Amino acid sequence: MVKIKTVFWTVIALVVFSACKKYNDNIYLNNDGTQGFDGYTFSDSLKISSKTVREDSLKTDSLSQNLVGVINDPIFGVYQASTFCEFKLPQIDKVISTETLDSVVLMLQYTSSSAYYGDLNSPLSFKVYELNQNMGSPVSHSNQTLTYNSTPIAAFTGQVKLSDSIYITELGKQVKAAPGISLKLSNAAAQKLFNATLNDLHSNDNFLQFFKGIALVPDQTPALGSGVIPAFNLRGGFTKIRIYYNDSLQSDFKVIDNAKRFSEYQTSNSNAVIAKQKSAVVTADFDTTYVQAMAGAKTWVQFPNLFSIISNPAKKVAIGKAELVVRPLAGSFSSPFSLPTRLLIVQPDAVNGINAPILDAFEPFYGGKYNSLNNTYTFNITRHIQSILTDYQVSGKNTNKGLYIIVPSDLPIAPSRIVIDSRKGLQNEGIQLKLIFTEL
Repeated sequence: MVKIKTVFWTVIALVVFSACKKYNDNIYLNNDGTQGFDGYTFSDSLKISSKTVREDSLKTDSLSQNLVGVINDPIFGVYQASTFCEFKLPQIDKVISTETLDSVVLMLQYTSSSAYYGDLNSPLSFKVYELNQNMGSPVSHSNQTLTYNSTPIAAFTGQVKLSDSIYITELGKQVKAAPGISLKLSNAAAQKLFNATLNDLHSNDNFLQFFKGIALVPDQTPALGSGVIPAFNLRGGFTKIRIYYNDSLQSDFKVIDNAKRFSEYQTSNSNAVIAKQKSAVVTADFDTTYVQAMAGAKTWVQFPNLFSIISNPAKKVAIGKAELVVRPLAGSFSSPFSLPTRLLIVQPDAVNGINAPILDAFEPFYGGKYNSLNNTYTFNITRHIQSILTDYQVSGKNTNKGLYIIVPSDLPIAPSRIVIDSRKGLQNEGIQLKLIFTEL
């Protein structure tokens, strides 16, 4: 049941996020005070507490793209992404073992010129391994892995050139292809694929027993303050394993249809302050907190005296507008560790505590996009706060469990991070909850 809920909320959050991208984030979130709210009261003095908490594993088998690489961040430590995928047959029963083998290459298509995080001047280094384990087992989250043969079948070390098209051979002619990487497979791997029998190529099930897939695993520890993690479009037209034979012919295996793929994330050696906050008591409050993609960390914001705005239990509180304003800590972000283009606000699921969308996530003015002019991320949480107050006043239930600030796991895919200025009670600084409300 927990896994089903995790999948459901992940899908919902991605759909909501995608929809929200179509709207201007400044709609509705454009004024302070009670302008336009006659008879309402404005408050930005409610108590807020914040701390960094551990992020749960993320569902990575349905992401739009997949990550490969490693970064050595002076604040957040070493974080790396490995990716696993299987290939399928565009055409069954195509046996070529009686022909003359030329070579076999693995082609990996980059996602876009902006789908990366870290320093593009740092070399990327990873190895390609053949899987020992089928991906048919329920492997879907970032804390899971698959076994693979210890001998690599290909390797890459070089610059990540996200905008430079490369040239490949198509039916004996050189053609321009999408930006990406082309790697020659080892002789042993090439001979295995070339010698696939009629039975091996008779169906995709047979082929996946013969060749279970590949693992793309970083094999480097970059110098402090360097490293890069790009995103690959495994389902792109350029991504494939291609066998060249008879000088000008070719045969492809692709990540098509429902071919499985997922990414494994690992984080280590983060700042001792982050580890201290993760182990602090629930009521702890810190003036600096941390959010990291790839299941690294998230910030838990709580409003312990929210119900203090209820001055008369006989009257219901109506929220005209509620905003949460989040600011990055000055001096904590600069190239290559830039700020996330967007953050998300989610809530702890009532049953298992996993990330779940708030009501406002379904609204076009949800917010969350970085505003470089005033250095803020602003969220509309009006419906969320109203729901908490209604639950309390009408049903006697306390659903005031706080909010999580997270970096999206997808859309965009870039594995960014942010140090949050979590000071409270300051004008146009730190973190703020702004409420406009009245009693009915």
